[in-house]
Amino acid sequence: MGEARERRLVVSFHDLHPGSRRACERFLGLLADLGVTRTSLLVVPCWHGGRPIDEDQGFVAWLHALADAGHDICLHGFFHRADRVSGGPVQRFMGRIYTNSEGEFYQIDGPTAARRVREGLAILRDRAGLPVVGFTPPAWLLSAAGRQALVEAGLAYTTTFGEVDLLQQDLRLPAPTIVYSCRNAWRRFVSRLWVRFWGWRHRHAPLLRIAAHPGDFADPKVEASFVRQVSRALARGRVASSYRDLVPVSASVAASAR
Repeated sequence: MGEARERRLVVSFHDLHPGSRRACERFLGLLADLGVTRTSLLVVPCWHGGRPIDEDQGFVAWLHALADAGHDICLHGFFHRADRVSGGPVQRFMGRIYTNSEGEFYQIDGPTAARRVREGLAILRDRAGLPVVGFTPPAWLLSAAGRQALVEAGLAYTTTFGEVDLLQQDLRLPAPTIVYSCRNAWRRFVSRLWVRFWGWRHRHAPLLRIAAHPGDFADPKVEASFVRQVSRALARGRVASSYRDLVPVSASVAASAR
């Protein structure tokens, strides 16, 4: 486990599906210019209830090329939409406002979580033939029952906003995340200020993450901020890795073979 505690940087692209491929290509191109060739790509099997990604053979072939090049293909929910949110004001704020109704695994029960994980893996692994060993819940929100479903499915890792959770070792690695909110102009402005502070605040963290979303690359100022944050992290001696790189080799192989 010593490798997982080195000064590492994981850069990830969330909400990947055929409709966000162009933004991801932009993301990968910017990182390649910085010398980053290993990332985690978070793929949604049926984005908002649309066509399964395996029906787009060009998209699948592109993902295979990325996996062959060393990128980590990660299961990212199933629909990336929450069916419903229950509870008081805090729960409703988290489920509707904070997540924009996309916290699919926030209040999920065990049987539903198990079914969606199983069906998601069937699309990505069985039908598309992609190597998948990890799962990241939409909005980083995961119920206890959802986590147990991931453990039982044999997945090697999941992530929350502040941690990387090595499921089969029951080991949580502190991992602060730099992320932007781009839903409107004021969020984009505040995000650029916030990530400067957050990146400085956690500059000495053993494991730092920078998470990108498709909308980040529609705004030149946010994109430039993203490039600066990655550049600064690399300049401080961090090694660019994927989530899969944090998993012990034996656990990664076992999860991929299930």
